[in-house]
Amino acid sequence: MSNAEVAFRLLRWCVDRTQAPGPDPTESLANDSVRSFLRSRNIDSIAILASEDIDARQAAYDAVWQCQLEALHQALQALVSAGVRTLTFKGGELLSRHFPGHSIGLVGDADVLVPREKIETVKSILYSLGFRHSFFDTAHGVMKDRDLRDVADIELRHYELAPFVKTVELTDPGVVQVAKTYNADPLRFVSGRALVVIEIDVHHNVALDADPSMLFDRAVPSSLGVGETLSPADHVWLNLSRYYNEVAIHDGRSLRPFAYTIPEVAAGNVDWGVVEQVAHDLALGPTLSYFLRFCDQLAPGCIPASTLQSVHESADNRVRDWGWQLAKLFDFHERFPSYAFELLEPESIARRLNISSGYASDLGGWPRGRESLPGR
Repeated sequence: MSNAEVAFRLLRWCVDRTQAPGPDPTESLANDSVRSFLRSRNIDSIAILASEDIDARQAAYDAVWQCQLEALHQALQALVSAGVRTLTFKGGELLSRHFPGHSIGLVGDADVLVPREKIETVKSILYSLGFRHSFFDTAHGVMKDRDLRDVADIELRHYELAPFVKTVELTDPGVVQVAKTYNADPLRFVSGRALVVIEIDVHHNVALDADPSMLFDRAVPSSLGVGETLSPADHVWLNLSRYYNEVAIHDGRSLRPFAYTIPEVAAGNVDWGVVEQVAHDLALGPTLSYFLRFCDQLAPGCIPASTLQSVHESADNRVRDWGWQLAKLFDFHERFPSYAFELLEPESIARRLNISSGYASDLGGWPRGRESLPGR
C-alpha cells in the first residue's frame, strides 16, 4: 500500500474512530518507509491509536503533551482570573477534544487569542509563570532570550507576540530515550535529561484582514475546562485556510491539521452559514475551497453542497489559487491533466480518466467520494 493510501485511510478513520481504518495499522507501522513517511507528516500517532496498541514513542508523545497541557491550563486560569478573555484554538483545543488523553505526535506550541487591549496584562502574567521571550540554542544546549530587535520585529510584522517559552524536565526513562533520538522542539535531550520546551503563542488577531471581535462574539466554552475557544465554524474556516497557505507558500508538509479538523467537520456542530459568510467577507475562495472539498471527500455528507459551492465562489480572482496541493502533502506525483483539453467533449472525460467504482487512475489512485475531485 502506498504512503498516500495509508494516509488517506488514517485520516478517514479520524471521521469515525469506531470503525477500523482498513488494513491493520500495525502492518503499516512495520514498514520502515511508511512509518518514516507518517512521522514526517506528523500522523504516525493516528496509526498507533487506530491499532489500540500504545507503544513507547506514543507514550512519550502523550507525556509531553500532558506536560504542555498542564502549563497551558495554569496560564489560562491565571489569565481568566485577571479578567482576560482567552480563546484557545487549533491543536491546543481540538486535540484534547477529539483525541482525549493522547497527542498526535509532538506538538510545537499552543495558540491563544486575547483582546489587543489586554496585551500588557497577558505579558505580565506569563512572565510571572516563568515564561520568557526565548528560544532553545542548539549549539549550547540552553535556552536563550531573544534579542530585543527580534522581539520587536516579530510583533511589528505579525498579529501575535513573540513566543513565550519555558522548559520543564521529564524524568520518565521512556521519554528520555525518545528525547535522545528526537532532540528538537518541543522535546530536547540535554546532558542525559529530557526537557520539554513549552511554547505559548499569544495572538491579538488571526489574520491581517480579519476582525477578531467576530471570533469573541461566537466563542464557546473551551473543552480544557477553563477559558473559551473558537466556535466550530470558526475553527474550520481558520484551520483550513491558514493550513492551505502554509502548505502552498511555506512548503508545509504536516497532515496533523487535517487530523484534528476533520473530526470537527464530522461532529455535526458547525454552523455552515458562518463559514459561508466569512468566506465571502474575507474573499477566501481557493484558500478554503480546496481543503474544504478534500474534507468533503473524507467525510461525505457532512458539508452541505451549497456551502461547498458558496465557498468556491467567494473570491472573484485566483491570485491565491495554487491548486490542490495534495501531491506535495501525500507524496505522489500528479499526472498530466488530460481532461483539460477535452472540456468541449465532457462525455469523454470519464473515459480518459478511467473512472471506475473506486479510483480514478489519472489522479494517482484517488478514492472517490460523492464525485471525483477535478470536477468540482
